[in-house]
Amino acid sequence: MTKAAVGKKVVAPKIAYAAAGPVDESLKEYLREWRRSVAKEMKLAAFVVLHDSSLDEICRRRPKSLSELLEVPGIGEKKAETYGREILAALERFRAGERAGGTEPQSKPVEETLRLLSEGKTLEEIAQIRGRQMSTVVSAVAGLVETGQVEFQAAWVSKEKQSVIEAACAKVGMDWLKPLKDILPPEITYDEIKLVVGKLRRERSSMKADVPA
Repeated sequence: MTKAAVGKKVVAPKIAYAAAGPVDESLKEYLREWRRSVAKEMKLAAFVVLHDSSLDEICRRRPKSLSELLEVPGIGEKKAETYGREILAALERFRAGERAGGTEPQSKPVEETLRLLSEGKTLEEIAQIRGRQMSTVVSAVAGLVETGQVEFQAAWVSKEKQSVIEAACAKVGMDWLKPLKDILPPEITYDEIKLVVGKLRRERSSMKADVPA
């Protein structure tokens, strides 16, 4: 009986916490719209960007900081690093009165980004024009660099920082960004890391393609 009682004490708070607070359906639809937009831009399935269960928990908890967002089940450091600031920004826009259906249409986000790049727009300008967070634009462009659809531009990251990031990649690999950020100087941003990693992955892919079978 004592062991059973102890077990109940451990489990009960988790059940109560997970069920606490209703899911605001208008917020859920707003975040679904945001998720669809990001998924199209990143060429990912929507559930890869944010799982439905995590989306529901965000609607219940309405985090206001990255530390609070990391407490949401399904939101680890990598996901928070990639989408955290955008999720918080979307929540803030919702609190300010924005609702689903009021955001910029994103039917062809990749084509739009490619067009703006071809016009010589900077990444900052593209983010402003498209009404996107800078981190999302950088992630999309880094993906385009990796797939060979866009050439890496020297203006994005200084030669000095490129060299430092490349050395870090040689040391800890390119599978995860956080280990790279941890060993790099603090002035090097995640955005700069993403762009250089995209360039290096493209170069590695090209080298493999050139090797005879």
